[in-house]
Parts: sequence; structure tokens; C-alpha cells
Amino acid sequence: MKMASILLLMFVIFSCDQTNQNFIEGCAVGGLTKEKFDCGYLEVPENRNDPDSRTLKLAYVVVKARNGNPKADPIVYLQGGPGGATLPMVEYFDNHPMSYDRDFVFMDQRGTGFSEASCTDLSQKIIELIAKDLKPEEEFNVLWGDVSDCKKEMAVKGVDMAGYNSRENAADFDDLRKELGYEQWNLFGGSYGSRLALTYMRDFPDYVRSSVMLGMFPPHVNMYSKFISNFVRSLEHVFVACANDEDCNQSYPDLRNEYFNLLNSLVDSPFSFKYQGKSFTLNVQDMLLLTHQMLYEKESIALVPAYVMAIKSRNEEALINAVNLMAARAQFINMAMNWMVQAYEELPFAGPEDFVADVANYPDYNFGMAFFQSDNHILERWHSFRAAAIENEPVKSNIPSFVANGFYDPVTPPSYAEKAVEHLPNSFYVEFPNDGHSTYSDCYFGMVKAFLDDPSKNPDNGCAESTSPIEWK
Repeated sequence: MKMASILLLMFVIFSCDQTNQNFIEGCAVGGLTKEKFDCGYLEVPENRNDPDSRTLKLAYVVVKARNGNPKADPIVYLQGGPGGATLPMVEYFDNHPMSYDRDFVFMDQRGTGFSEASCTDLSQKIIELIAKDLKPEEEFNVLWGDVSDCKKEMAVKGVDMAGYNSRENAADFDDLRKELGYEQWNLFGGSYGSRLALTYMRDFPDYVRSSVMLGMFPPHVNMYSKFISNFVRSLEHVFVACANDEDCNQSYPDLRNEYFNLLNSLVDSPFSFKYQGKSFTLNVQDMLLLTHQMLYEKESIALVPAYVMAIKSRNEEALINAVNLMAARAQFINMAMNWMVQAYEELPFAGPEDFVADVANYPDYNFGMAFFQSDNHILERWHSFRAAAIENEPVKSNIPSFVANGFYDPVTPPSYAEKAVEHLPNSFYVEFPNDGHSTYSDCYFGMVKAFLDDPSKNPDNGCAESTSPIEWK
């Protein structure tokens, strides 16, 4: 049942619950004071194609520029997911160089965080299901029960599933721009946030001064048709990098064979350990899923060889840490909103049959159809609304854009960024050779700041080329 579509999230802050609770109780965000930001709710129609649509209230925060004299064009943060909460990012960027001379705008997207989210316990139920050792059919049946309960909850609330897509999402942000009185702003989006940024650039081009995008997921790539290919590419590069590093190869000789020997052993002999006081049974699907999650960031990529040895030696502490990484990302995502967007924008152009064809190309990785597969079938049954062809076409724009990608990215590889910039003639692209899905670093943000200061000039990318290699653990 391992979920593919939860993985388009760029960065996680683990204070989501407290941040949101404070926001509701007193418009307070973490440790920030009201003097440093403004906040409120934006009212928007749930479905702009329906004149009788109900109204949604979307929670937003504006962090004021630290220098007290903000430039006219703020930065607006576009979260990944789809379905990732945004307001937990406020504290991260409060004292950040990017917020020195520009206001920084954050809004929980419709159906996320404190913007009319539904089925907020669904991600936890999925984690609990992953912990069990069920056959793929059994796992799907349990999941479908939870999904059916969620659909009933949404029906009682009157949720119009046709209103949850990138086009409506982008229109929400333009309504926010108008509400806040900005003539133009700078888009800042990673992962699914880059898809949202491109959609906004297509639909509201006059109001974008510049765009910063990371971990590119452009509309004209189809996630399910290359999902396994992208994972395999990333992991195989890790095996090669370790073999070519003297220390890593000495500590973990023949890492690739070790990995697949362990996968095969787990087919018949999964093992259990205690996770948060309950039993967690690690099977072959879990090993693949946890590996995929570790390829997102440079620091966790460095742990992949040690993770393989932890499975071999049954090192429960190391495995608990790996599960924590996966669980934190999963809990950050509102799956109801995620599925609504993916069913609308991905299924019309690539679905379960494309996924199956991609898996078949990699027999070493094909351990049954549970591997990242169930959400394809969930999406088919989730709702019947499907996007028009425009949502699978490249976005063509002359808006100045700074695009970055990590070489090891397992879900939106550099080739996706290259496909995007082909249609963005006024763009600058940089690849970080030792990063995964996220390239957040001093080097990256230094280039972003230089680009925002003058989008007509390509920022110096020398630091990206000279970043330190992966420090294998």
C-alpha cells in the first residue's frame, strides 16, 4: 500500500500541531509576536465554476520584513504535497535572510492545516496500517475502509471535490494578493509548490515579478509513468557513489548486493520491533518505502548504507529513526486534499497501467503490486473529476525564474527541471550534485537572495559546484 503521492513535499518542520492551535486561539504563531506579523482568514469560493459554491476560510500569515522598510514585492511561499501544511514554515523563515527586506506571505492551502482540512486523522491511520504485515489485498481492503469513512465525513461537510486542484489553488493565492494589496509578488515553491507556481504563472502572469522553484514538478510530466524509474535512478546512483568513495566502500563493501539480499530475505521473513509502544513489522515493502524517504535530503542519503546494515543486524534504534522520518512526512500531509489534486491532475494522463509498465522494467525492485501502488487505485475511486488537457501542457513564460534541483532527487529528478526550463527562456537553472529532493542550504539561499535582488542577472552558482560531498555514516 506504500503511498507514492505523499512524497511531493519539500521540507518539514515538526511543530505543526502547536503552531496551528496557537493560530486558532489567538493569531499567534509559535514564538512570534503580533508585532512581527499579520494574520487572518481569506474567504474564497470552494468551486469557482459553481455559482452556488460554499465558501472556504483559508488561514494566512504575513511575516513583516525585519528591516522595517519592506520592498513593494513580497515573497509568497507555496508548499509542497499536495496537502502539506504551510503555517509551520513561518518560524523557519522568520529570521531568515529572505525575510530581511521583504514581507513573507504564508497561507495554508485549501484543505490543509487550518484551511478547512478534512479527515485529519487519515495519515496516522495509514502509518498504523504500514506497521502491520498484511498481504497487498488485505492491506488495500483495510485502507479502503478508512478511505470510505473519510469520504462519508466529507459528504456530511458538503465538500465539493471538484474544487481541489492547482487551478483553484492558484486562484486562491491571487485573491490573497488582492486582499493584501500587492501589485506583484515573488513566487517561492518547491516540489508540488513548483507545480502550483507554474500554474499561477500561467493563469496570473501580470502579477509575478519573479519565480523561485525547487524540485521541479511541471504539469507536462506524468508522475506515475516514471515513479519507479526515478526511484531506481536515485538509489542506483547512491550505490555507485558509495562504491566510488574509499571510506564508504571499505565500511560497506558490495552495498548493492547486500541491499537486494535483504529485500529478498524480507519476502519470507519480515521481522518485528517496537515502535511507539506497538509492534511494527518490517517487510519488503517497508524497506523500499523507507529507502525512498531517505533519498530526499543529503543528510539522510548519507545514512542509506548504515540503514541497510541496520536491517541486516536488526538494529531497532536505527530502524525506529527511519520510521520516524517517514511518519513525520506522512503526518504533515492531508491525504484527502492530496488525493483530490492527484486524481484530478494525474489520472487523466497516467494511471495504474503506466505504473505497472514502469515497475516491469525493473525486476530487481518488483516485489509485488503493493509497492507504491495502492494510491493509484484509491485515486480511481476517490472522485470522478478529471482535468482538461491544459493541465498536462508545459507552462510557457518569460517571467524571470530561478530553478534548482538535487542530483539524487528520487521523485522529481533533474530531467523534470530540464523539461520545465525548456519553456522558460528567461530562467536560470542550477543542479546541486550532492543533494536530493531538497537543496535548502546557505549556498542555495544565497543564490535565491541574489536572484531576488536582481532577477535579470544569473546568480553565481560556484558554491553549488563546490558543495561538500556526501559524508557517509
